[in-house]
Amino acid sequence: MKLKIFDIQNLAVAYVCLWATSPLLAFGTVYRLAAVAAVAVWALLEMSRPGGIFSRPTLPIVVAVCFIAYTAIIESMLGAEQDFSWHIQPWIMLFFLVFYESRRDNVRSMAPIFWMLIATLPIWYFTTIVAFDQYGTHTTRLLTRSSDEARLRASEGVGGYGLIYSIVVILPAIALLLLNSRRFLPLKEPEWLIPLSRIPLLFPALITANLVLGMMLVVRAGFSIAIILMIISVVLSLAFKRRSPLLLTLLPLFVVMAYLLAQVALVPLLQFLLPVTEGTPYYRKVLDVIETIESDQSQGTFNDRWVRYVRSFELFVQNPIFGVLSARDVGKHSAYLDTYARYGVLVGSVLVYLLTYLPVRMMRGMRDNFGLAFSVLAIMILLPLLNDVFASLGVMLFIMIPVACDLVERARNASPLPRRKGLRIRWTSRPDPVGPRPPRLTGSGGGRA
Repeated sequence: MKLKIFDIQNLAVAYVCLWATSPLLAFGTVYRLAAVAAVAVWALLEMSRPGGIFSRPTLPIVVAVCFIAYTAIIESMLGAEQDFSWHIQPWIMLFFLVFYESRRDNVRSMAPIFWMLIATLPIWYFTTIVAFDQYGTHTTRLLTRSSDEARLRASEGVGGYGLIYSIVVILPAIALLLLNSRRFLPLKEPEWLIPLSRIPLLFPALITANLVLGMMLVVRAGFSIAIILMIISVVLSLAFKRRSPLLLTLLPLFVVMAYLLAQVALVPLLQFLLPVTEGTPYYRKVLDVIETIESDQSQGTFNDRWVRYVRSFELFVQNPIFGVLSARDVGKHSAYLDTYARYGVLVGSVLVYLLTYLPVRMMRGMRDNFGLAFSVLAIMILLPLLNDVFASLGVMLFIMIPVACDLVERARNASPLPRRKGLRIRWTSRPDPVGPRPPRLTGSGGGRA
């Protein structure tokens, strides 16, 4: 089989994706240098490719490059207050945006990377769940720091909060893939996967493993925001199966009704769930929410996060044009609010655009699966608003989601599946003839018997 430029590029980008999602590769200078080398290989091949993206950059690429250049220049000018580590994850995430833009007219060429991730992600989900039983659910939070314990746990395959929240982004797409797997299997491309895709139940089993283990991991991790976002994404993907102007128009009304319902029923519901969550990471959080609603003042862990959001928002209000630049006083719990606080309204809006333009683009192009694209848009508004961004978010948003959407769209446009044959019992009744049945005459010719 002759290797093409896309094949070599896919190998290079596949390693970068594996490095961004695999806990085993999270630490280690060699792994990081290999990722840099893989990016360089992809870029050099893209420069040499006729019609490559660098010869005709799209608007998102121009905006992303300007964002990276501006933040890097500002950071280098801050002297002792510079904090390049604050930008590493967003910059890596934006590399996957550039890669997607180079393939956005040929999304199916990214399919080998997609299936490699479908095969490997359940491994990290499983090893992280096992670690919860051994070390407790707080283990995931330890990986946010570069400590010896974090290195040890990562070497055992334990994922951090980036692995948990990446599931929230991809979960609705995985669910739709499972529902439509009979329509796009066996695969038609890439060629080397066609024989494997003909093995009965192999690919549906992989998709099911991603769905089941992913949901288990989100629940076991104890991240309440991840739970809420997961529910929102699934509900939106199911509620908006087709693009409906009426439903979109009524959406604000539904939100208001949900808010009013929460005012009446949320506290009784949480009080009902409180005994169920006893002994889990959710107990303290549920109790904090109940106390916050009843006292009309934020409490506990909810209060800690809210204070950080308010701090970044107040810094932005004080310096809305150019921001405060330094990361010293920002809340560091919201990618959007922190960027607005540090760099002002223009650069903050650029980040919002970079993370939402792809879902908006998909919403315009997807009719039958509009809810899937809409759920991704909702998550890309809420997730960076409530949390920091991470490198694997780029993998999910700019590689996994486009390929999954393409597979689902192809499945929906395919010819209808033949109905499965099952046991059918058919009852028939014939009226009895009136009187005796006349004898049947037999013989040759027309003579009488």
